[in-house]
Amino acid sequence: MEEKLRSAMLAIRGYKIPEIPHEVLLLEKEVKSKFCSSTKVAEIIEMNTTLSGEVMRIVNSPVIKTRGPVGSIREAVSVMGTDNIYNLVVSAALKNMFGTKGLVKDIMDNSVDIAFCMSDLAEWVQGVTRDEAYMLGLFHNSGALMLAAKSEATYEPFFRNSMSMPLSVVNKEQKTYGSDHAVVGVLIAKKWRLPIDMLSAIMLHHKAECAQIKNDRVRAMVAMIKIANAMVAEISLGAYRGDEMRDYEKDGVDELMIPETVLKEIRTALMSYTFKT
Repeated sequence: MEEKLRSAMLAIRGYKIPEIPHEVLLLEKEVKSKFCSSTKVAEIIEMNTTLSGEVMRIVNSPVIKTRGPVGSIREAVSVMGTDNIYNLVVSAALKNMFGTKGLVKDIMDNSVDIAFCMSDLAEWVQGVTRDEAYMLGLFHNSGALMLAAKSEATYEPFFRNSMSMPLSVVNKEQKTYGSDHAVVGVLIAKKWRLPIDMLSAIMLHHKAECAQIKNDRVRAMVAMIKIANAMVAEISLGAYRGDEMRDYEKDGVDELMIPETVLKEIRTALMSYTFKT
């Protein structure tokens, strides 16, 4: 593993992994403190108007199905709880960290759609909350964001091909970079202090068979990523999907045993969500 991470560092040499925003560090300290205060949590989030605005947008979106509209950060903390709101703040912080134009925007838009699907899939996966699923959906392709930010022209064909050939593209990245976006993503997720099971899911989300993953939670997370990626690729590319992506999706569906009727509902919700955003 250490060797893989060293190779990933070489692949992004010359381009620095973005720092965690100061407000996120303060929030992490407060959430982990013995006497965590929900009022203090809200005050820290409110320090950054851009961040708090994005958090409010996510909380009031179909991603987080609250019982009614949430009108303030303080109310959001009360409704979500401190741990869950922390996950949304980290997700919000990542969204514009690599820029908002060109290939980086395309990758992030793709990740947002995948995160949306994963939040709905979480309803059918025991032990994974909607906010956890959303955060993982955003972060699972953070390595692709990093490689695109370093050289858009070089990385663009890899990202485009990943929508139809999710397994082959990793081998092609290895030949070009000596690493791949999944391992680079682990570097980013480590720096941003994501939980170890999410690091593992990011690392393994291009594994051909979920059954090869021993940890139950990680295996479920990888299956969610596979299904969500296939759904988004299907909608992005229209009717065309390669056999490789179909097999990738089937492995995830077989692992989670989610009914086809549910998958159709999530696809329909995604199309509505994508149109609105």
